[in-house]
Formats: sequence, C-alpha cells, structure tokens
Amino acid sequence: MGFRKPAGAVLGLGLVALAGVSAVKAAGGRLRNRHEPAIDALAAADHQLTHHRLPTADGGELHVVEAGVPEGRPIVLMHGVTLQWWVWSALITLLEDRYRILAWDMRGHGESRAGSDGVSLEATADDLALLLDELDLRDAVLVGHSMGGMTMGHVVDRHRAAVNERVGAMYFVATSACAVEISPRRGDFRTVWGIAGLGLVTGLRLSRKAYPWRDDDLSAVLLRTVFGRNVSADMIDTVRKMLADMAPASMVEAGNSLAQHDVRRVLPFVDVPTAVVVGDADRITPPGHAREIAELVPGATLTVLPGVGHQIMQEMPSALAAGIDGLGGVGGALVSAV
Repeated sequence: MGFRKPAGAVLGLGLVALAGVSAVKAAGGRLRNRHEPAIDALAAADHQLTHHRLPTADGGELHVVEAGVPEGRPIVLMHGVTLQWWVWSALITLLEDRYRILAWDMRGHGESRAGSDGVSLEATADDLALLLDELDLRDAVLVGHSMGGMTMGHVVDRHRAAVNERVGAMYFVATSACAVEISPRRGDFRTVWGIAGLGLVTGLRLSRKAYPWRDDDLSAVLLRTVFGRNVSADMIDTVRKMLADMAPASMVEAGNSLAQHDVRRVLPFVDVPTAVVVGDADRITPPGHAREIAELVPGATLTVLPGVGHQIMQEMPSALAAGIDGLGGVGGALVSAV
C-alpha cells in the first residue's frame, strides 16, 4: 500500500510530461508548416549586392551589404540583438528600386567582428558613425530595430556633429529608450509588464558554451513568441539560424549593454524628422516603450501596428516601406495609427 501513492505520483508526472511533449510537437508541427506566401517570396528574392569590409578603430571589422540605386537616398538598416543583416531581406526587396540601401551586421553578429571595445551599444554607435563617414552618406535615413534603434540614441549622444552632417531622418522600430528600467511601467497585460523583454536581456547575460537552437518543434514554439499573428515557418527559421550562429560570449556582452541602456536624456536633442513604429503584440519592447520614444523626440510620429509582434521587418515589411517613404519624401507623409 505504501508504494501506491509514489507510483501514482510518478505516473501522473509522466502523463503531464507526455502531454507537454505532445502539445509542443503539435504546436511546433503547425508552425513549421505555416506559410505567408507573399511575404516569404519578398524575403527569398535575389538582390544584386556589394559587400563592404570596414576596419574599426579598435581592431574589429564591419560587414556592410549595399543594394539598390547608387544615386538614391541612403537608408541604413540596423538589426536587433542576435540577428544579422539579411533579416531585412523582404524590406530590401520593397525599397531597392528607389533607395541606396546599406544593411550591416552589427559588431559581434554575422560576419562583423568586434574589436577590443567588445559588443556594446557605445561601440556600435561608434561603428555607425564610421559607416556614415567611410561610405560618405548624406541625408541618410537611419532605421533601427530593437538593439539597432537603441544604437541610434547612443550615436546622437556620442557623435552629434556626424548626425547633424549626415543624417536626415530617424525611424525607431520596435525598440526602447531604456530597455529594463521602464518595463514595469511601460508594458501591458499581454506582455506581462515587459517581463518578456527583461527575460530576454537576462538570458543573454548568462554565460554558456552554446545556444543549441535546433531545427525542431521546440525551437519553433519558443521563437514564435517574438512574432504576432502573421508568422510563417520561414520567418521563424530565419531567426533560429541567426541565434544559432551567434557566439555566446558576444551574447553576454550584448546582454550586459542592453541592461545598462538608457538614452532618455539624449532623445530630446534629436532634431531630424523622426518616426516610431511598434506592433501591439510586441512582447519584447511593448508599445509603451515606443510611446516613450515618441514623447521624448520633438515632433516624432507614432504608429502602432495591430497584430504585429517584435519582428516588424519580417511580419509587415510593407508598413516599414511606407514609413520610410514618408520620412524620405516619397509617397506622402507617414500616417499615425495609435
């Protein structure tokens, strides 16, 4: 009789575990067979690319990819933490007929190497100033997603003269002025007051030997949380491949920098046309973070996209293209939908 309860408990736990595995398998299977044909085709399109390798002052190297019209207005695309330049592929397809597009692997990501300054927002801001100067960009539109958007605040702080000379507009995409401290105040119920973003930053700061993001159902279920309604298997797999490709040491350095990020005192000095966009299903940098940026930057417009998550450039690249056209003087003004 004494063995029945423990045996029953073990059986119960086993059934719960089995149900959990089955649920993950079912959900993962559905995600890995989900397609958004029009957007997936944009991301898969071929581009005529020029690759630049720019040495940095601290001994690193930046990998910058150029596409589009050489005489067009420059658009500088900056991805989020753990991603790479090609996360912008769908947007590049939509813009390359009328802009000069520069998309780069931020230091410690993709084919860019960090130098002695490591992977920090300050060093990445220095890289951005270098890119603007070395490629002699004028009237450039800076488009920064997540960590890339945070970099824009730091470049205003550290290289204001270069910004004044070479930047004509800024587009903050699913990002934050202060990633950690404001999360409890600027989140909402769906994002558990921004705890998802805080959890991401905390996870990035944990040292480990490897991040084994395998091509399986569990990875699909976990990564689905950074997306909104219209996610596809290709979108999820793109993020998975980039995560698996990043060195753990670079992740730790990036996580430490994100945890210290705060440019709230700097943003009021931005004096170029500025737009802010966020998805209302963003669990990493929820809409309250975008609203704060729009409140801090004089004259900034805010767009909130229904049903869209953190990966706006993958989920709704057409909205970003329209926003860039508005900032770039092509196709009319950006419309705010708050």
